[in-house]
Amino acid sequence: MQLTYPKAPANGAQVLRPALQAALQSKGFGVNRQFAQATASKVSLSEPYRGYSLSLEDLAQGKGLQQATLGDWHYLVFSDGVSIADAQLAEVAGQVEFSSLNHGALAPATVNALNLAEKAPHLKGRTFELRVLFVSALQVVAIWLHASDEDVLIPIEPTPKRLASTKLYSEAALLALLAPAAQQAKAAFDADTTGLLGS
Repeated sequence: MQLTYPKAPANGAQVLRPALQAALQSKGFGVNRQFAQATASKVSLSEPYRGYSLSLEDLAQGKGLQQATLGDWHYLVFSDGVSIADAQLAEVAGQVEFSSLNHGALAPATVNALNLAEKAPHLKGRTFELRVLFVSALQVVAIWLHASDEDVLIPIEPTPKRLASTKLYSEAALLALLAPAAQQAKAAFDADTTGLLGS
């Protein structure tokens, strides 16, 4: 399996480096052990790929990946070959700026999902664009391998296990699993008169 990447902002890595260096120096609260032990000289970045979001409304109405909206640029941060963080850049008025740095499960879970895809016999010799899909209202995150004739989705942490497990799904299979939860959540939002849900 080969991965392709969208044309990324030319200065993305330059924008990220100062934020990464500051984070490596602060070693603050919530930083994972591998990140805390990393040194700037040994840190490297993956090729950037895009995040996409699918709204609760679209999912509840049975709409698919074509409705997903573009989000941040994502870079996996590695130290000594180990994924230690997911760094994000936002595009604002045609410029990229640092958005966030996730030290949690997102980066290692992404690598694990790609390793899983690499072993799948039916994906051998295929080429896919790497993407990541978020359905925030359901806490669903999935690695999205996109080709013109096929989409493969692999749910990763923090996706609730009751919704989907970490394995390869077609678009139809995963969305069929998520749709009932989306309809239930949407009904709860629509019935809420306090205005507190989702805040």
